[in-house]
Amino acid sequence: MLRIIFALSIVVACVSFSAGQIAVGAKAGINLNTFRGNRTTQAYDVVPGLNIGAFAKYPVKDFLTARAEILYSKQGGNLIDYNVIPNELSRTNARVAFHNIQIPILAEFGLPSLKEDNVQPKLLVGACYNYTVYARESYNNIARLPGYEGIHYNGHTNDNDLYNRSQFGLIGALGADVKIHSMPVSIEFRYQYNLTQANHKGTENLYNMQLTHEKWGNHLYLSTLSINVGITLFYF
Repeated sequence: MLRIIFALSIVVACVSFSAGQIAVGAKAGINLNTFRGNRTTQAYDVVPGLNIGAFAKYPVKDFLTARAEILYSKQGGNLIDYNVIPNELSRTNARVAFHNIQIPILAEFGLPSLKEDNVQPKLLVGACYNYTVYARESYNNIARLPGYEGIHYNGHTNDNDLYNRSQFGLIGALGADVKIHSMPVSIEFRYQYNLTQANHKGTENLYNMQLTHEKWGNHLYLSTLSINVGITLFYF
């Protein structure tokens, strides 16, 4: 899969620099993330995140534009509450945040008949590579002592060793290009479906992951619905 994405990157670069007009811009958006499990009947809570970065695109045909991006993307998933020391220390509201560098490679399809209109609907499909720079679990600790009320305090741990740092995924999106005061602006609803298992084998035996795996299954994957806005800054 990495070779495929690398090859697509080379193709996009070669096409882009051959001739014509390359659009370059900035984009940002809100991520709505969740774990998926191999027990698909369970409902998942959404973990918010964000993405921000840059894009470049080149019109290959009247109906097709090649698009490449580089983004910072924050994904995540909730964990089931668990005990660290039974009856003495427990953790609630636990969630894992994945701070990723993401490289999407996309094909953007439009309608040539609407090319000059102020609103141009778009369909995007493609793939992405994610590298997790930092996986951080955050939680609320509850410490209990006999005869006293529980003491609440926040905490976090580095979970890089529990998750795969390199992940591949598929992307599908619906959007539109609009002109606002002559400025090309894109609005997009994007869904990212990761194909690589997020957790390492054996995490089902860890105290902080055991209950999560019992509910969702031993194989956890990440999915993200994002709402994005992009602005084309210049052409060359």
